[in-house]
Amino acid sequence: MIAAAERVTYRYPGAAGDVLSDVRLELRRGEVVVLAGPSGGGKTTLLRAFAGLVPHFHGGRFAGHVHIDGLDTRTAAPAAIARLAGIAFQDPEAQVVYRSVLRDVAFGLANHGVRADELADRSRAALQRVGALQLADRTVDTLSGGELQRVALAGVLAPEPPVLLLDEPTAQLDDAGAATFLALIRRLADEGRAVLIAEHRRDRVDPIADRVIDVGGEALAELATTATAAGDGEVVLAARGLAGGRGGQRVLDALELDVRAGEVCAIHGPNGSGKTTLVRLLAGLDRASAGSVELCGSDVTELAAEDRYPALALVPQDPGRFLLCDSVAAEVRSGARHAASAEALAALELEALADRHPRDLSAGERERVAIAAALAADPAVLVLDEPTRGMDPVRRAALARLLRARAAAGRAIVLTTHDRRFAAACGGVARELRDGRLEAAA
Repeated sequence: MIAAAERVTYRYPGAAGDVLSDVRLELRRGEVVVLAGPSGGGKTTLLRAFAGLVPHFHGGRFAGHVHIDGLDTRTAAPAAIARLAGIAFQDPEAQVVYRSVLRDVAFGLANHGVRADELADRSRAALQRVGALQLADRTVDTLSGGELQRVALAGVLAPEPPVLLLDEPTAQLDDAGAATFLALIRRLADEGRAVLIAEHRRDRVDPIADRVIDVGGEALAELATTATAAGDGEVVLAARGLAGGRGGQRVLDALELDVRAGEVCAIHGPNGSGKTTLVRLLAGLDRASAGSVELCGSDVTELAAEDRYPALALVPQDPGRFLLCDSVAAEVRSGARHAASAEALAALELEALADRHPRDLSAGERERVAIAAALAADPAVLVLDEPTRGMDPVRRAALARLLRARAAAGRAIVLTTHDRRFAAACGGVARELRDGRLEAAA
């Protein structure tokens, strides 16, 4: 045994109840332990307890003990814990320290006392292990969500801690990237590390798991495939010869897209193919280098994002950065009619969280808040960038049903996703983004 939680009970500041209650868990070298359970059930909190962030960083009420290789996390210095346990957060954006990819990966190594003349080589080696060496000379602001997740994972792996704590590590990785990374994790465990993973994509992690621990109780929900159907309404969103990129990296070239009222348009493609770039151009967050965007029959190419709203509402990959109000109810209510916000809260099953601060929620809960806020504005086109990040199977199935119903009511939905089962459950038209252009998905 290298780590253990002993009768751990924890409550966040201001919370009405405990998120962890009398939890006991031992981690042994050489094994991969998967934490399963619903969004908000305590998986992330347990990982943070093993990393010493609970209670030292978050505060709150803590009882019990967590030991890492003999250290008690309540009394040990944070730096000492960090040498033994490396944690990858749900939101890779939260781990970025430097603008340069290579310097960012080297940050953890430097904190562990690695010699300056070794930092670059060891950082490149860590990037290579997660299939991201080609990103070494990039800046983080030019990366896709999946690329940024690989960089964050490389930063955690680089110092080679004996305990790895991974929170939804494949949430933004394409299938090939996820398979490569999880094979690496299995090898690291076989070499003697202990690995604790919180993950909703059980189809991905179960093959490498030695144990699966249920945290909070999770009902299984099957994503039912729905017949693919194109919308039969008028074109409400169109891209004509669209080209663009970020940070000098051009990834879209003469792209054509038509989205009709009553349609769910699911866009697939590997990490870095340009999915996020496309939705940012459609929403007006970035400016196209060529081509045009038409929304509800009007050319909006020169309009800013706020002038395309509420006809088009975008929920980005990292919605937590855009949640500005001090309660869930206020966030959903902002910019919407009160009746619409109440309906949206109910549709995303957020009533019980209405008085909570959005930043105190899990990643999956924050995602649902952002989607509810967008729905409350009743946009003609709802654009979702990787909307199932952090969502448990029950919530994913519920969201698919909600999007199908919205399309049936005549609205249009565009979503980017690596989760092809979720896209199929939405019953939409699937397109593949490769080499800067869209084509029908296989």
